[in-house]
Amino acid sequence: MTDTQIGSFIRDCVVFEDDTEDGLDFDTFYGLYISWCVLGRKIPIPDSAFKTALELEGLKPIKENGRRIYSGMSMVGPAARDYVVNSVPMWSETAVDLPVAEIRQQAVASIA
Repeated sequence: MTDTQIGSFIRDCVVFEDDTEDGLDFDTFYGLYISWCVLGRKIPIPDSAFKTALELEGLKPIKENGRRIYSGMSMVGPAARDYVVNSVPMWSETAVDLPVAEIRQQAVASIA
């Protein structure tokens, strides 16, 4: 069987945990894929094609409160760190007790 771009992405960026009900919602999963593409200098496919590609890889979401959740999945690796760092809102330091740099550091450490 030939390797697909989505198959490589899944192997590089996702771990499966059978003992958890947590998972990745579609938007997060696609954002992780975009980060992986940017870091690897790959051209990403549109989100509708991404959904189809995930199904072809045997991944089907469950619907939870109107959102598509891929249960038992967690992000790992460089693309996960890139996604989290670039997804953290840019709060002003006066809006929170922690400096923005410390918030980012904690976010990245949580997926390392």
